[in-house]
Amino acid sequence: MKKVQFTLLFLLFALSVSAQEATTKKAELGFNMNGKIGFGKLIQNGMVDLNGSVNSGDILFFYRLPSGTTLSTGVGLLDFNANGVTSGESYALKQSYLRIPINLNYSMFILENQLDSKLSAYGGIGVYANTLLKEEIQTIDETFKNKNQGWNAGLGFNVGLRFGVAKNMNFGLGFESQSDITKMKKNGVERKLEEINTVNFSFEFKF
Repeated sequence: MKKVQFTLLFLLFALSVSAQEATTKKAELGFNMNGKIGFGKLIQNGMVDLNGSVNSGDILFFYRLPSGTTLSTGVGLLDFNANGVTSGESYALKQSYLRIPINLNYSMFILENQLDSKLSAYGGIGVYANTLLKEEIQTIDETFKNKNQGWNAGLGFNVGLRFGVAKNMNFGLGFESQSDITKMKKNGVERKLEEINTVNFSFEFKF
């Protein structure tokens, strides 16, 4: 995780320096829809660490300055699915989280003359508030359900490419690494998600 964060911080620094030279005609306002697939690790007291799959999506509103600096916020949903064994019995775990992210990104154009300012690279950091809406643990004999299991906070880094497919629409492909930095605590249970690494697909619409 530390190596990934170091690499992303380095790329972010390089992009932020280059972004100071990037210019656009005017500030932009819009929203984007992100779909994410990848993997993560659940750490919880009284349990072994669980590696599982992550499926996530965000709807974010953004404001982009002429310098390429973009501030965005909105809501997101994240599903974590894993399988484990306890006391010789296998079980399936499904968790659904609600997230409220705030992201700060920088972007710069690539091959601006050849591609008519359609291709840009971006990188950024973000923080999020996170709550576990519901949890389902299924065994062969029964199913246990929990709801509203508390709040915590996390930190993320992202890099990627954005391509203009129409005047007011962009398509993006990127990579994101996130990790909870505080534990979610309720009823004696402490948990957090770490090493959440996803490939992101996004559609961006400008007003």
